[in-house]
Amino acid sequence: MPDFDEASATRQVSPGRHDVDIDGTWSIGGVPNGGYLLALVLRAVLAESTHPHPVSTNAHFVAPPTGGPARVHVDVVRTGRTIETLRATLIQDDEPRVEATVTTSTLSRTSPVEWVGPPPEPVAPVDECIPAVVDLPDGTHVGLLEHVDLRLDPQTLGWFSGRPAGQLSMRGHVRLADGSQPDPVVLALAVDSLPPTVFGLGRLGWAPTVQLSLLTRSLPAPGWLTVHLRGRLVRDGWFDEEAEVYDADGALVAQSRQLARIRVT
Repeated sequence: MPDFDEASATRQVSPGRHDVDIDGTWSIGGVPNGGYLLALVLRAVLAESTHPHPVSTNAHFVAPPTGGPARVHVDVVRTGRTIETLRATLIQDDEPRVEATVTTSTLSRTSPVEWVGPPPEPVAPVDECIPAVVDLPDGTHVGLLEHVDLRLDPQTLGWFSGRPAGQLSMRGHVRLADGSQPDPVVLALAVDSLPPTVFGLGRLGWAPTVQLSLLTRSLPAPGWLTVHLRGRLVRDGWFDEEAEVYDADGALVAQSRQLARIRVT
């Protein structure tokens, strides 16, 4: 089974053009996971950027790809002394699948924190959390969980046994099953690796991401990542989801917000 670096690798074929092989096993219900697709895009972007780290990423998931060959087109929008903005498109079968704008710069794990807001609700320790399973109660197979070690806080897991908590909330700890340590590209996967918050309403099934904005705030320390998901509104077949990701040292290393579709019943 390929590790994350192999599954998200890109091969430059010309300036701004990178071939990728979408690994269909990093999927939910047979559809490649959005965080994994974003990782592929970021690998290509960073190969073209004059700066080493993504700090702001805004991605639109235009159409779901399938496992197999694809290409990422990367164009530089503007280069500055400390930041660079690039535009990237993941293309498969001559059709755009993901459109992203990425700002890159240089991050540090040791820079001082000038101010930080109050922490979110605590997550149960890893050894008190429940390992996620690859098959959901509705029969959906989550191949992503063959690659990601996910432990869910029991307080947000009632939906699995038919007792949803009745709120848009999900919490847990995540790491790569292959033992790879987190980096800014892994953070793109982390923000989209937990079950959708609408599961907390008992609304199971595929919940495709339409738009995702990711802020990378620091280089993460080795070890588990702790992820908090919250949402505010479900309406007209849409729901929102905000994520905060903390590293093993308790530092806030990533934030995201996404808009997704919900299965209408």
